[in-house]
Amino acid sequence: MNVLMIGVDKTSVGGMLTVIENYLNNEYFCEKVHLQYVSTVVRGGKFLKIKTFLKKLPKIKKIIKEKHIDIVHVHMAERGSVFREGYVIHLAKKMGCKTIIHMHGATIEDWYNRQNKIIKKIVKKVFCSPDKMLVLGDLWLPFMKKVIGKENEYKLKVLHNAVNVPKINNYNLEAKEILFYGMLIQRKGIDDLLQAFSEIKNEIPTNIKLVLYGDDYDSEEKINDKIKRYDLENYAEYRGWLTAENREKVFKNIIVNVLPSYNEGLPMTILESMGYGIPNISTNIAAIPEAIFNDVNGYLINPGNIEELKEKMKNIILNKELRQKFSDNAYQVAQEEFSLNSHLNKLINIYQEVLTNSNSINKKD
Repeated sequence: MNVLMIGVDKTSVGGMLTVIENYLNNEYFCEKVHLQYVSTVVRGGKFLKIKTFLKKLPKIKKIIKEKHIDIVHVHMAERGSVFREGYVIHLAKKMGCKTIIHMHGATIEDWYNRQNKIIKKIVKKVFCSPDKMLVLGDLWLPFMKKVIGKENEYKLKVLHNAVNVPKINNYNLEAKEILFYGMLIQRKGIDDLLQAFSEIKNEIPTNIKLVLYGDDYDSEEKINDKIKRYDLENYAEYRGWLTAENREKVFKNIIVNVLPSYNEGLPMTILESMGYGIPNISTNIAAIPEAIFNDVNGYLINPGNIEELKEKMKNIILNKELRQKFSDNAYQVAQEEFSLNSHLNKLINIYQEVLTNSNSINKKD
């Protein structure tokens, strides 16, 4: 089996890159599927992305031909990604490969619903073209079924994101920091978190700090300006992007990870923190309720509900027994449901299924 994977390059940030790096850094997986990788997307404006993509097409063709590629596995998001990676799927099929789309786009449904009939028709053609369409959670299935039609439902498969889970729960009950870890943009709920924390800062111990890891590249207002606007200079700190090398050190001092998003897939920040036994507060959207079980290993709130967010943060900060309960359950869920080894074996089985059945998925799936 020879697999070519298509995705973003290392200048990108976010969950898709983390997922891809988990594949590329796993020696067992790379050897098992003879993995080749081509990044077709760089960080930057529309024209830079198009230029980069066009430059990579000859390389993709060369690898498919010279490495005798069986499967082309494309990581896709919304907007331009649909058209770029859609063309790669078209090219791979013409060259005799089986194809898989792995959908990551958190706002794909909203984006799709805003398009005109012509664009929707193109999107449907792209989504119907691969042998398999992977989505991150069950809650994405109704939308995908609506787009691709009943005759193509058999192509859909849920494949949750996954993480390397430490052998023991490393949660620190005496931790002093609240974590936000992700893109520092409005749809991630960063403004809601800053407002909520500014309103409870005098109701919690003075040594509790809000730490922000992420990237404000796409934000209209820079994060340090927002910290000032909410009068949090002495209570919150922006520390840049959280690298894999620093993750364990940072996680050892985290009380709770907070991600009050408006749009998501299945955030890697939630799974990674759960693997370290960290409780999470997030919103009841997309595939998040498939990882966070309300009042079991964390809290689920409604997007935009500041009062709810304040209440749940205070509950966790002020209740040590609750933190321990949530931590034990978070670690157990990560270990049992979202371990990388299990995920990789599922993906290998999907590859084998696609190769075995030229019509893609057995309808019993």
